[in-house]
Amino acid sequence: MGEEKQLNIFDYAISMEKQGITFYTRISDKFQDRDLKEMFQKLAREEANHIETFQKLKEKAEKKGGIAPFVIEGRDIDDYVQSLLAEGIFPSQEQLEEQIQSVDSPATACALAMEAEKNAILLYTELILYSQDKDQRKALEKILKEEKSHLVMLKQLRANHDPKYAAMTFGRFF
Repeated sequence: MGEEKQLNIFDYAISMEKQGITFYTRISDKFQDRDLKEMFQKLAREEANHIETFQKLKEKAEKKGGIAPFVIEGRDIDDYVQSLLAEGIFPSQEQLEEQIQSVDSPATACALAMEAEKNAILLYTELILYSQDKDQRKALEKILKEEKSHLVMLKQLRANHDPKYAAMTFGRFF
């Protein structure tokens, strides 16, 4: 068995969700199309709601006498989760600037956003497994469900703006 490590999921998740707000706000600013702007602004607002959820959970845990950590044991699992944590959900600030500059179409923006949502789904799925607190698991499950709905929204939006993707994904041709 590997060395036991503890993770304060609240601080990590709040940081990741803040990156999400920046990401979606900046992507929204790239487009004039009202539907695109609204979709990315909606995603930014939902990331802000996730921050509120994590802040409330953190406060509740602190009132209980401390934050129940996520304990990660075992080398294989530890390496996997650590790699998810190291990569983050959204691009780092440096990478974010590069990626935003590279966005030249709604399809590109959606592809980047879908990647971030998939990362969130992977990470939150794993963290649910390691949560030692029922309230934390419940909150993570709720956020996980929302992240999955984000992926579905982005998939549809991408299909609406990328005929080749739509054909490959849904069998639709425009």
